[in-house]
Amino acid sequence: MIERVRRFAALRRLWTPRGWLARLRARVVAGRHVQEEPGWLRLWRFLRVWRPSERGDRWLAMAESAALPLLALALAWRIDPSDPLGLNSGFPWIWFGPWLAGVRYGAGYGLFGVALYLTVWAVWASPQALEFPGEFFLGGALVSLILGEFGSAYRNQAERHREVEQDLMARLERTKRRLFVIRESLAQLEQELTDRPMTLRDALLALRRRLVDYDGEPRSGGVALPDPAAFLQLLSQSCRIVEAGIYRRSESDWSLMAQLGQQLPALAPSHPLIAHVLETGEVAHIAEPRLTDPRFNEWVFAAALRRDQAGEVDAVLAVHTMPFMAFDEVNLRRMQVLCTSYADFAQLEQGVAEVRAAWPQAPISLQQEWAELASLYQRSRLTSYCALWVGKERLSTEVLQEFAAMQPADSSQWILPTAHGHDVLLVLLRITGGAGLVVYRREMIEALEGILSRRGVPKQAIALDFHPVRSAEDFAGLRRHLERL
Repeated sequence: MIERVRRFAALRRLWTPRGWLARLRARVVAGRHVQEEPGWLRLWRFLRVWRPSERGDRWLAMAESAALPLLALALAWRIDPSDPLGLNSGFPWIWFGPWLAGVRYGAGYGLFGVALYLTVWAVWASPQALEFPGEFFLGGALVSLILGEFGSAYRNQAERHREVEQDLMARLERTKRRLFVIRESLAQLEQELTDRPMTLRDALLALRRRLVDYDGEPRSGGVALPDPAAFLQLLSQSCRIVEAGIYRRSESDWSLMAQLGQQLPALAPSHPLIAHVLETGEVAHIAEPRLTDPRFNEWVFAAALRRDQAGEVDAVLAVHTMPFMAFDEVNLRRMQVLCTSYADFAQLEQGVAEVRAAWPQAPISLQQEWAELASLYQRSRLTSYCALWVGKERLSTEVLQEFAAMQPADSSQWILPTAHGHDVLLVLLRITGGAGLVVYRREMIEALEGILSRRGVPKQAIALDFHPVRSAEDFAGLRRHLERL
């Protein structure tokens, strides 16, 4: 009797919504590791490819622009074979094919459907010698043009909002990591100082120092990661990992770039941990509930280190062995912060070659942020500016440092020396326009005059120049301007 009650309870849990979702999740996860994929998964991947986007294949857009009018024409032919274009109907329903194509892809694709309908009318009406319906085709073509322009404007605006959102999310993530560093520094205990060879702050400073001093392939515009062996060594010292490797994708294979330890297994993209990282780009470890399958225990921690131009992960850190005592929440979060900091640096290094060639002596952080903002302008025409503050007489370093602390929170500042020994303040203002520059100039001049009066420095003429951040040529122009000061 007791056994029957247990079986009934197990069946009841199995067919509850939670049990059904658990079985569905297990089936989806298991389906990822078999060679024969289910039909619904292949259909979903096809729909993801079919889904229109601004970066989609042009041939796919042309094929769909032809398929939509043909589908509308086939439906109209099925309803009334004697009038396939619906010339005698109360409303021109057949125009929805070109109109949808125009809204989705642009006015040119909508006019393609208009030309198709003209061809159909010429073939269908030539035996009957019908009069050309000029008003019918003129109205359809005009609406196709209007909807196409509306769709293009909407897509451009959506792309701009997407770029701004990505920039805000990246800055928010950097702020969260800085807050975590501050929190851990304040909560550091004496036993952690004796257990770990360095704090998170020391690890981040050491990582930044090694990446900036690295003089490898990325400095000449290559695609290799910046000093992966030193990064693994730093993780070993700070986070106590024993065996790990950094893999980079070359075409369809994953090659080992740097390793810590011996006899690492091959990186399989079908592994649940690795597949999750490749799909989401997030850090993953086996302590997460959905990744605790004991059949797949080759890797205990994985993180994405870089994405290619298409947004796909092309470099991965995979940890094979860690001490059990090191597998705690604080140490895992420490590894996440270090991996994300390294990934940010590696991501910015991809497009910095032209900017670095224009001014090799500039600070690495200035080169990277300039290249990032220039790429943003080239993709979405979102303009950023560089503000250069120069005093008629030499401003002390203390004044410039206090003035730099009063700059907008979303800006970046550098104090650079000129050829004649003067220090100038260089500020990068992200995504701003003419009105924002006017407000910035008025507020910052008032703040600088307040600093000078408080320190007893006589008033002097302050020069403020704005340089647009659009390309490497603008960066070279900024360099020439500084050389003339």
